[in-house]
Amino acid sequence: MALINVDASRPDPMWAVVRLLAHSKKPVSLKGARALLSPPTLASGDKDASEMFNKAIKTLRELGLLHINESTSELELTGPAAILNGRDWDAFSAVLRTAVLAPERNSGLGDNDEQRGSRDLTRALAWFLTLDPMDAPVAWEQAQKLRQNAFKPEAGPAIVNAERWRPFGDWAPALGLAARPLLSGGGSSPLTPDCTAAVSYVTQSLWEPGQQVNAVTAVRSIREHLPVLPGGEYSRALHLDNPGDRVAGPALSFALLRGSDEKWLRLDLDSDASLVLQVTDPEQPSSPRYVSDITMQEVPGA
Repeated sequence: MALINVDASRPDPMWAVVRLLAHSKKPVSLKGARALLSPPTLASGDKDASEMFNKAIKTLRELGLLHINESTSELELTGPAAILNGRDWDAFSAVLRTAVLAPERNSGLGDNDEQRGSRDLTRALAWFLTLDPMDAPVAWEQAQKLRQNAFKPEAGPAIVNAERWRPFGDWAPALGLAARPLLSGGGSSPLTPDCTAAVSYVTQSLWEPGQQVNAVTAVRSIREHLPVLPGGEYSRALHLDNPGDRVAGPALSFALLRGSDEKWLRLDLDSDASLVLQVTDPEQPSSPRYVSDITMQEVPGA
């Protein structure tokens, strides 16, 4: 399986399958699910819709999120997907992200260019998150230049070609590790390395509102859960630039600053602190911002 390839599903059809099974609260026959999600009356044609459905089923199974009873041909969510309610996209995104980044699907990332498991997508994410969210959004025209020599030759290119860039443009935002610009024209699928959605979900899962965490310790935990971030395990395996334990790097800095602006966390500086984190702040480009602690806050509107 290569996730950013024509044989794999995009996340949206997988979400449709998950919603159906989660709402049913019991196994659904393969035939019944197909009839509901790819009926012959769809304008795109039965063949196209059925192919999309088949890919969604296949990819969910390969990610360990769907089980098919071989004797009854019934579908049911399994593993971490079993608790999904079909209404919370962020929870589905987190389950998908955990499955994609699972160690068993990402061994030997920097040793060879093997495409099995999630390796193709993981390599692309790790490379993309080395870019600065404050730069212009990246379309394929820019990506094919920026990706050059990103990895050692044995790991292959970060993204092979334009055909792989298009599904990457669906997967990266679905995993909360990139965003599409609000104003984007044309068909080149520009993206920004904005990992705020994933960082927000991880921090709110790890710490309660009001809890204060040393900023360096917090970043270490975030990277453990999002190992494609610069400094994370997968990024290091690909020999990408490591900002170090005490430097957030542009992509993670952007997410933390957004969290501060959106008030789901607060960035504090104790002048007597011995362990501080450097955050790249576009409002003071000539010098880093220093943060000693991160305090979680209630999510506005939650």
